[in-house]
Amino acid sequence: MSTFCFRFTPVFKLLSMVVGSLLFAGSVEAAVFDITDYGAKANDDNDDTKAVLSALAACREAGGGTVFVPAGTFIISRQKAESPILALCSNLTLRGEGTASILKFDPKVNQSNFWRMLGSSKGDVRNITICDLHLDGSNTYPGYVKGKTPEQCHGIFFHTVKGVSENITIKNCLIENFCGDCIGFSVGSRHITIRDVTLRNFIRQGIQLAGREEDGNYLVTGCQDLEHTITLGGSTIHVEHAEGTKNIQIIANRCRRSILAGGVNGLIIRDNVVNGRIEGNGNRNILVQGNLIRGSNAPRSLIQFGYARNLIIRDNILIHAPANKTKGEKPKTKRVGIYVWGASRYNPEPSHDVMIRDNFVQSGDITVSLNGVHGGEVRGNRTDYANKTGQALLLKRTENITTDSERKP
Repeated sequence: MSTFCFRFTPVFKLLSMVVGSLLFAGSVEAAVFDITDYGAKANDDNDDTKAVLSALAACREAGGGTVFVPAGTFIISRQKAESPILALCSNLTLRGEGTASILKFDPKVNQSNFWRMLGSSKGDVRNITICDLHLDGSNTYPGYVKGKTPEQCHGIFFHTVKGVSENITIKNCLIENFCGDCIGFSVGSRHITIRDVTLRNFIRQGIQLAGREEDGNYLVTGCQDLEHTITLGGSTIHVEHAEGTKNIQIIANRCRRSILAGGVNGLIIRDNVVNGRIEGNGNRNILVQGNLIRGSNAPRSLIQFGYARNLIIRDNILIHAPANKTKGEKPKTKRVGIYVWGASRYNPEPSHDVMIRDNFVQSGDITVSLNGVHGGEVRGNRTDYANKTGQALLLKRTENITTDSERKP
């Protein structure tokens, strides 16, 4: 018995030391850097940029921590370098008290370009959280005017050619009034989460995603855009310049504008409510499921994909608005529910392996249309009972497509 105790007592002591050190480490809070301790003053007309930069620098020198923005409005302006104005470091939480904590561009933003409020510095940045903040871009343009409206004034902008921006989370923020993008992630971005973010009055895009083949693993969920008071130029969620970016999930968002996505390998668009359309070109391994899409009265497709490979579209509800047409007039362009195409004069490659099942299309002229598709299945799609003139399926330049005859309820 004594031998048994002798052998295991040192091990027990070592485990006790490890557990104790972990408990002690967990009890020590990360350093907090309040921007008002560095000279920022809320609700005046003075520029607070240098004070916020000082708080960020102190956090960087400490190896990380929390930079805190208390309630109030703090003015941010461009500081010589184009991007970003407030460069974020690794192991950082930038946190406010909710929508009362406002970082706002100086109104001078409307007379120049390339203002990016928050983003990555040169080199690698990892483990960043931006939360409980209100970002205001101070845009005064009522809409896009070519040659006049600044297009590169963004709220959050991560683009790192010679580095990585990794493990970035944006949550519980209101981001509005940017003449560029409210949020943009591009080259070098990996493992990005955008959750429960509210957008309003963006002239370019609400959320813009891009990247290379080595980039990706993006999740956008629980986001919404509020009613806008300007004429928008872009989409609520937009993926472009994606050169094979991997694994983008767009799930359970409420979009007053469209969702557009192209160039993605591993794309999920699921359970969104969209006023507009869902569209993309050049994607591989795509699932579009469970979305509710309300289209305008324009004669166009509500779901449209081109040059797709391994595409599943199922269990979506698509509703066309009533058409604007003169009595007796036959519109030249059809109102299509789901349209998949390929093999055009720009690219001879057809779309491959397409499955379209169990979708419901209301008030469309054509439920499903395939043009330039090789290999696929179209089954179980429905249209509304009152739509007696609609065409169930239109096939052009297709091969190896398995279909059934649509039965109206």
